[in-house]
Amino acid sequence: MSAKEEAFKNEFQFASSSIVAHIVRGVLVGIVVGCIVSSFRFLIEHIFHFVQGVYKEMSGQPLYLLAMLLGYGVIVLIAGRLIRTNRDIKGSGIPQVEAELKGLLAVSCWDTLWKKYILGVLAIGSGLMLGREGPSIQLGAMGGKGVAHHLKVSPVEERSLIASGAAAGLAAAFNAPIAGLLFVVEEVYHHFSRFFWISTLAASLTANFISLNVFGQTPVLHMPQNIPPLHLSQYWIYLFLGVFLGAAGYVYEIVVLNIGRLYRLLEKIFHVPSHYSSLFAFVLILPIGYLLPQILGGGNQLVLDLARVPYPVLTILLYFLIRFIWSMLSYGSGLPGGIFLPILALGSLLGAIVGTFLQNIGFISQNQLPLFIILGMSGYFGAISKAPLTAMILVTEMVGDIRSLMPLGMVTLLAYMIMDLFHGAPVYEAMLEQLLPDKAQEEGELTLIEIPVSEKIAGKQVHELHLPQDILITTQMRSGKSYTVNGATRLYLGDSIFVVVKESEIGRVKDILL
Repeated sequence: MSAKEEAFKNEFQFASSSIVAHIVRGVLVGIVVGCIVSSFRFLIEHIFHFVQGVYKEMSGQPLYLLAMLLGYGVIVLIAGRLIRTNRDIKGSGIPQVEAELKGLLAVSCWDTLWKKYILGVLAIGSGLMLGREGPSIQLGAMGGKGVAHHLKVSPVEERSLIASGAAAGLAAAFNAPIAGLLFVVEEVYHHFSRFFWISTLAASLTANFISLNVFGQTPVLHMPQNIPPLHLSQYWIYLFLGVFLGAAGYVYEIVVLNIGRLYRLLEKIFHVPSHYSSLFAFVLILPIGYLLPQILGGGNQLVLDLARVPYPVLTILLYFLIRFIWSMLSYGSGLPGGIFLPILALGSLLGAIVGTFLQNIGFISQNQLPLFIILGMSGYFGAISKAPLTAMILVTEMVGDIRSLMPLGMVTLLAYMIMDLFHGAPVYEAMLEQLLPDKAQEEGELTLIEIPVSEKIAGKQVHELHLPQDILITTQMRSGKSYTVNGATRLYLGDSIFVVVKESEIGRVKDILL
């Protein structure tokens, strides 16, 4: 059977699958990913609390320092061995997932899964300022890919299950199933189709249910429920906060995309192989752990403390500067760990700085300070990721309060706009561009993708699209029925089309049609 015939066969199988079949497969992915990511999160939390306790008892105890150095040395050796054999486990893993869905990478499922899991637990639990969400998304994607291989589904459905697994990973990491779905749509998969969202939502809800059974139903960043809103005459404060967070987000992106240069310089000066560069991160985290163990880790505990304990502005500013620098150093080491939660922690600190200053000059009350912490997280993350819907829903699900959606929308939208005016790119796409020179596949087998008819192409006939010769539209789906496409076929908004492309061209085709 030729590649084109195989693509048509896959198309028929995928398009004829019932909604129930997609939900069942999504639930299966959710069960697998929920178990993987919940255990991942459980181990990280317990190891981190142990490490934090050792730091708190380290004063006057040289044996504790020696034990910490030995422990970090073992992690460096393990990291060097695992990263040298599989470089796809480095960093957050979100760019790798996006590259795979675009057909630019073919990541080894099982090898990446177990290596990312083990090294992620050790790196994030060690006290470095890394988040669990990026690795959780990659672990989820690999879980979805494993399910797809086991079920022997078509390539188009395999990509759907990989995306479903990624969303389920975020849902289990943060107990945020709707944000998991939106994040994959906005940042990873880049389109919203019927088959995709059904299986993805089913996977996210299932993984979240498993996580809730392990960690309880209290939101991850549970905030006070009696936060008084600002008066309408004070809404100008939201505008100021949005501009501030957008500008700060642009600075963050510049630094995080260039932190690798510092590590390459250190490797050259100290003659350290690149796969052992985590040595620098562990050496540099020791003084912070000794002096300020309460600000170690991803930052969720710090966010909760900010909402409960009043800090002076200078103290919050100091915490922000330390976490900004050391989260960059932690991420730049290449260890498995994300920037998702550290970004939220930094945003909460920026919001707390503005809120505390306004409280000191009498503009707001102390009871309103948690509102600024919430707004800071959403605006800062929305600007850096350029995924404002995800930011709003994620923060809402994490704090467990929907009453702040109006100010969340204002601040996040304005921060997003400021980031766009500075020509800032979505941070994960920018990281993907850095990954591509070494990872892009020049050739690829033919595969099938489903794309919704967007306003860009709606109302046009197929021959009016002027598509490259290597792109073939085969079928248009409307109201659950499939219609064969020819040059005179008119495309209608809300329908879906199936396109045969090379795997390495998926990203380019989406840019053309969407």
